[in-house]
Amino acid sequence: MADLVVATALRIERFALRRGLPGVPVTAVGMGVRRPSRLALPAGAALVVAGVAGALVDGLHPGDLVVDDQDLALSLRGNGFVVHHGAIADSDHLVGPAERAELATRTGALAVDMESAALLALAGDRPHAVVRAIVDTPSRPLLGPATLGGGIAALRRLAAIGPVLRHWAESNAKEVHQ
Repeated sequence: MADLVVATALRIERFALRRGLPGVPVTAVGMGVRRPSRLALPAGAALVVAGVAGALVDGLHPGDLVVDDQDLALSLRGNGFVVHHGAIADSDHLVGPAERAELATRTGALAVDMESAALLALAGDRPHAVVRAIVDTPSRPLLGPATLGGGIAALRRLAAIGPVLRHWAESNAKEVHQ
């Protein structure tokens, strides 16, 4: 029985995460969750939705992590990662610079992605969390010269978080079974 299943949107995110999670199922479901049927969720497994995202507010930098689960955020922070605990907004399209401030104000979210909400709907009552590595920010938009550097920083961060994700899932599995 797997303690952890990780879902991503893109194959490049999957590749980065698998480097730090040998033996853990990491599934790419497509941008905007085009293929949710690819995600197999064994009974008792925790679900982590992970990948890259765009920051909605200033103060976040490429490679920073935005995490919606407080315990996982504290654990990642305790392992030396730059982590912001908060909500991740959902969008059905790439959010441009003009939309960021409005979306942040309306939702209170720190970052935005196109998959987390749909994937978390599949989680049911199992432990779940979202971990997003920032690629672009309000001052460093996605379609700009800094995108490559931001993408590399985000993917490196995803590749490094595997042991912390595994520990979080194991801790949650013990709590559920007690």
